[in-house]
Amino acid sequence: MKNTSQKLLSLLLCAITIASPLFSRTAAAQETKEEKKQKERQEKLSKKEDERREKEGKLRAKESKTYNTLKEFAEDLYASDPEFRDNVDAEYRSRQEREARYAYEINVTRKSEWAMPETEGARLKVRRLLYDNPWIQDYVNRVGQRLVPEGSGKFYAFRVTYEPIPKSYTLSTGTVLISSGMISMLDSEAQLAYVLAHEIAHVHKDHAKVDVMMEVGQAEYNKRQERKRAKWTAIVAAAGAAVGGVAKGADGILAGAAAGYIGGAVGTRVAISDMKTSEWDEFQENEADDFALKTAIEKYYDVQEVPKLYARISEFARFDRRVELGFLGRRDRLRERKEQCEKLLEGSLKAQYADLVRSGKLLGTTGEYNLIMAELKRDNGIEAYNYDMFDMAKRNLQQAVSIRSDDALASYYYGKILNLVGRTKEDQDQAQFYLARAIKLDTRQTIPDIQLQRAMILMEQSDSANKTLALQALKDYIVSFQRKRVEEVRQDRTLPPNLETIYDHMLVLGDRIWSAPLPDYLRINLVSTDPGPAERPRTVQQQ
Repeated sequence: MKNTSQKLLSLLLCAITIASPLFSRTAAAQETKEEKKQKERQEKLSKKEDERREKEGKLRAKESKTYNTLKEFAEDLYASDPEFRDNVDAEYRSRQEREARYAYEINVTRKSEWAMPETEGARLKVRRLLYDNPWIQDYVNRVGQRLVPEGSGKFYAFRVTYEPIPKSYTLSTGTVLISSGMISMLDSEAQLAYVLAHEIAHVHKDHAKVDVMMEVGQAEYNKRQERKRAKWTAIVAAAGAAVGGVAKGADGILAGAAAGYIGGAVGTRVAISDMKTSEWDEFQENEADDFALKTAIEKYYDVQEVPKLYARISEFARFDRRVELGFLGRRDRLRERKEQCEKLLEGSLKAQYADLVRSGKLLGTTGEYNLIMAELKRDNGIEAYNYDMFDMAKRNLQQAVSIRSDDALASYYYGKILNLVGRTKEDQDQAQFYLARAIKLDTRQTIPDIQLQRAMILMEQSDSANKTLALQALKDYIVSFQRKRVEEVRQDRTLPPNLETIYDHMLVLGDRIWSAPLPDYLRINLVSTDPGPAERPRTVQQQ
């Protein structure tokens, strides 16, 4: 029996030994087959990508020819025709007047204003367009001024608007506006420099005036094309009539003339149609991109950060298409601009960049940038939260608390967004952690809503200890809200409108306790939002 078992085992081992190469060859063949399919798929995708680029290249070449034709025509006409030049100058002055008025409006508007809707007793708080943080405004302006071309006779101002949609745009008067949403997506000062230099290019190259010149010149161009069309139509019709007359007499004359007219009209209408599409922004954007890269590298900024910027914004755009509404435009343009940037970095700018790397002068970012961005990303995250731009809000606030762990407002809103979009107990626990941290950090007691938010989370938990904590949190919320309301009225009447921002700056400088003292026997009339007796004006006296 023992011998029989040993023989069977030996036979089995032998069979496995013989079959193993067969199995290996089959597996190898199967693997090779899968690899072949994968290779074919890759080749197919690569071919499609090449075809796309070729098609886009031809389209861009055609559009570029159209743009340059109209631009050259308008510039020549401006130089040679006094009447045309006067019309362009008048239109341009009108545009500058409108934009100067717009700059005035955003500069003089207070941080917040109380609008009075039609409903009696109601008040609506309206935010200022500009971001009310003097530290960040000054920092962005300093970065921008360093990028202005030497010897430029134009003056610039760089201002930050308070809006989560990523935008940057330029007024012809020299004002560059960049939104908090745009800055919140940047990871370095080098990326900020690139965006600001891009906007400088529009003023430096007089793109606004070129726009006006082409708009006014387009009508004249089409008139002249129409006259050419009529002239050539008549010539071709006459030629067709002559040929038709020789061939078929009177009937041939009519047929030949009709054919000549149609041929002449079709031949010239293509050009007229092309010139009616006045999409010039794309060409000016490309010109500004090139200028921005060259300017940034001249100021020793690490321009390899720029492709990362485009990749980052593309990632944001996958979660919220509103990200594409501003600086970058359509997603296909985002890809094109990234590719053009990479082409320049691997081409004409490669040697200059290599020299900067060797010299050790390359600047990516600074400690000041990171510290400042903590405040901006917190504030933009809050505004993104109010816009229901949850992905941006979560990212901004997460970055803010990682840079500034002592920021009560950042911790509060980060806990709030985690609680709002969270789907697991772990999310809720993390939200509770940041809310508890915010309560501890709120030494000036300026954020009463932390207690209310914490109470809502605690109430969802069944044990009695948490219910007791929730009850106390609700009481603390009422007391804190009352104190905050008094401070709001006092701030509206006697204190700076950007008091919270000033407190932020004091916190950076190491003071987290001091708050504006209430003068002795200061009487404050609280403005009621409800005409009921419980909200009649009352006096608050410092204890």
